[in-house]
Amino acid sequence: MRADIQTLRAVAVVLVLLWHAGVPGLTGGYVGVDVFLVVSGFLMTQILLTEVQQQGRLDLPRFYLRRARRLLPAAGVTVLGVALITVTLLPVTRWREIAGDAAASAVYLVNWRLAQRSVDYLAADSPPSPLQHFWSLAVEEQFYFVWPVLLALVALVPVRRLRAAGRVALLAGLLGALSLGWSAWLSEADPGRAYFVTTTRVWELALGAVLASLWPWWAARATGRTVALVLVWGGLAAVLASAFLLDEATAFPGTAALLPTLGTVAVLLGGPFVTGGTRGVLAWSPAQRVGDWSYSLYLWHWPLLVAAAGLTEGGELGWPVGLLVVGLSFPVAWLSYRFVEQPFRGRLPRGSVRATARRLSRWVVGYAAACLVCAAAVVASVPVLGPGGPLSPAAAVEPSPDEARDDVYTPFYDGCDTLPGAERATLCVDGDVGSTTRVVLVGDSHAAMWMPALAAAGAERGWRVELMAHTGCPAADVIPMTGERPKWICREWLQEVTAAVTEDPPDLVVTAQVPIPRLWIEDAVVPSAQVTEPMAAGMVRAWDGLGAGGSALATIRPTPRFDVDVPECVAEHPRQVDRCGRTAAQALAAVSGPVDRALADAPQVLAVDLGDRLCPEGWCPVVDDGVLVWTDTNHLSRTRSLELAAPLGEALSAALPDRR
Repeated sequence: MRADIQTLRAVAVVLVLLWHAGVPGLTGGYVGVDVFLVVSGFLMTQILLTEVQQQGRLDLPRFYLRRARRLLPAAGVTVLGVALITVTLLPVTRWREIAGDAAASAVYLVNWRLAQRSVDYLAADSPPSPLQHFWSLAVEEQFYFVWPVLLALVALVPVRRLRAAGRVALLAGLLGALSLGWSAWLSEADPGRAYFVTTTRVWELALGAVLASLWPWWAARATGRTVALVLVWGGLAAVLASAFLLDEATAFPGTAALLPTLGTVAVLLGGPFVTGGTRGVLAWSPAQRVGDWSYSLYLWHWPLLVAAAGLTEGGELGWPVGLLVVGLSFPVAWLSYRFVEQPFRGRLPRGSVRATARRLSRWVVGYAAACLVCAAAVVASVPVLGPGGPLSPAAAVEPSPDEARDDVYTPFYDGCDTLPGAERATLCVDGDVGSTTRVVLVGDSHAAMWMPALAAAGAERGWRVELMAHTGCPAADVIPMTGERPKWICREWLQEVTAAVTEDPPDLVVTAQVPIPRLWIEDAVVPSAQVTEPMAAGMVRAWDGLGAGGSALATIRPTPRFDVDVPECVAEHPRQVDRCGRTAAQALAAVSGPVDRALADAPQVLAVDLGDRLCPEGWCPVVDDGVLVWTDTNHLSRTRSLELAAPLGEALSAALPDRR
């Protein structure tokens, strides 16, 4: 037990807790996870190498059993707690998704599920899962499923002039270098996915593994007091500085993660050799205690924050309330540490490999079964406790609020063919696919949501309907901002679509998009208050390009945007759904300006306005004749889109007068 490592754990978990609580200024508190990964890579590799050197072999079942006893009980109890929180405190619209997260947690693959969700534009406005923080545990366990096997192979196979520790250091260094290079690239190209996937984090664990391999060499040199002091204080300063200097706009992990991870390495290098006051600081009793509880603190603070947010109007916690909830997580963490973690610690009795493997299998199967039972219980509760169930007063609507997020145009998200010669653009075909009359729908997810209606209209009127869409990319020659980062891919995508449309012109090009609130222009962010003119100009440039081959042009006017998540609101107010609706003036105010301005400069473009169908008499209902109109704050449900096939087809036929 090293005091410096316990203090590092305390610093890491406190940074994560304060960041999740929303404390102002601590914009990079997420680096606490990176500290944990380096420390874990160091400790686990040191344990494995010590066993190889002392025993001449590596008992893998025993190693995995130790990990299972250390991690699974507390994780399993947390999943059970999340299941209870979900069905008692969170909206039913989130239950199925959380159940899927619980199932993914059962096999430590939830980080890949979250990575996929991070690139789904329709999930961007969804509240976070109470199991989202399990992603880092999944990364760690995936690494340790593979790493001990590789270490055993490398350490036990003799190589001339290179000792076991040296071979392990070489392997870890190679894996780390490859992972760091990949992490640097993917963090720029696809930051959402890069944050969660295992391959971009391996280098952090490998960094700790390299240090563990070289530790005997380092320790033998009896590091001086001054060097040790510089390493410890410099390392802690680097970790703390990164928590304040980095933010959501940082390409992370990438090379930016070198600051907190190398800072962690510095503390590990100097920690055992400091003396005097610094040793006392590292051994400070409260820090040691928080280090002891760090695993349970990490497990429990996030579900409690999500539960608290679910009880507030709008789902937002101010940082003072966030701090209060984080404070409440400490007694919960102590209970978990005292009555769940500690009873399973201690030395394992020696036994045969077969006996150890049997015990390991019971632990793993038990944990997985517990998670899956929790997931199944949450799903099974939907028809009983959710909308339309015997214990729920919810009115029957189609789709039901808990299934609304799945009521989208499925082929677009399941994957379509890539346009010939294109890297970014896809092509989905529907309607009367054998027809020579071609209608191409171009835009973002707001184009995709019209595809059910347009496909049905095409099947009836003899149109081959083609969808060329990219989530988050409007049919406009602009660079949108996604969070704090420019979305460069949108311009490349539009160029590919424009080239395809002009090379083989369809009879009609239809665009649909939501105006982007912030744009990236000339190396600066254009805020929402100044976005109307550049957004409108970008639409006009896009229309000019798409119509250059002679195709007729039309655009579907923007649809309402609500300030509440509609399915959640309907689930919470099943007998007062009008509370969720808004006036047309309220719902269209934020989206109409740029399109109106663009249409004034592009008289060749037919404007298709279905506002009277979505907001009759100036009111935008969220439930219309038993149909749930919206799947979130601004996307039409597939069911409602299909109902608008006839008026959409009639409106677009005006651009094809000779083919009605």
